[in-house]
Amino acid sequence: MKLDIIIRIHDGQNIHGKGKPRYIDVPKKDLITGCMTSLVNSANFAKNIEINFVILNDRCTENCIKKIHDIFSYSKHSYQLIDLKIPGFNHSAFKQFEYCKNSTADLVYSVEDDYLHCTEAIQEMLFSFNLLKSKYNLEKELCIFPFDNPEDYVPNQIYPGRVFRTPIRHWREGIWTTFTMMTTPKIFQDNWELFERLALKYKPFAPGEDPETLVDESNTIGKIWENDVIRVNPIPSLALHVQFEDQRDPFINHLQWWNKYTKINTFEIHYG
Repeated sequence: MKLDIIIRIHDGQNIHGKGKPRYIDVPKKDLITGCMTSLVNSANFAKNIEINFVILNDRCTENCIKKIHDIFSYSKHSYQLIDLKIPGFNHSAFKQFEYCKNSTADLVYSVEDDYLHCTEAIQEMLFSFNLLKSKYNLEKELCIFPFDNPEDYVPNQIYPGRVFRTPIRHWREGIWTTFTMMTTPKIFQDNWELFERLALKYKPFAPGEDPETLVDESNTIGKIWENDVIRVNPIPSLALHVQFEDQRDPFINHLQWWNKYTKINTFEIHYG
């Protein structure tokens, strides 16, 4: 089996708000370094899989890029670091989805630079992807979102999805992903118009704007997960979205994860 991991990195301002602290409050270049380390470590742990990383660089500082190369010197898998010619969130998102669409791998993992992975994440996502499709005779295609998002449990907004079980944990059906997901290239090919629209038209909602003009995950790729593809997430999470307090998983000690999973062998990163 082959897996392409497509990740975009930017160590500048957060598109969701200047100065708003993340729940692991470190400089963005340090957050990228820690999250990327956890992802490489998780990929190294995976067995019987050929993995290729594509890293899309959206104007990261020289120091950040040096750290990325240092991290990948410990990777068991190949990687390409591509400097994007056009700056900005929307173009990097478009290129990320485009690489997923054009991939010849069995599966693609589109992942953002602020997801902190446990060591078992990649191995278990791959194992569960195949097991769920065969065990439950799923007729639709499958998509894995690695984070059990607390926002999916807001009262009066809960999607009535099924719960599946593997030998390791439960998996919950839902209709939301961020730009992070593991699925087949065919999903991107068959639904390219929605992925392209999300990438090129997305912007955070600002107070005073007409919600009907908003382009986000819910009214683009969310339609895919609601109608055409079964989207599941693990319970508990296999990766944490290190964003704001609303995204903090209350059942996982994120500081323990940070201290444990931002290390590879003798290569260690410590950020408080």
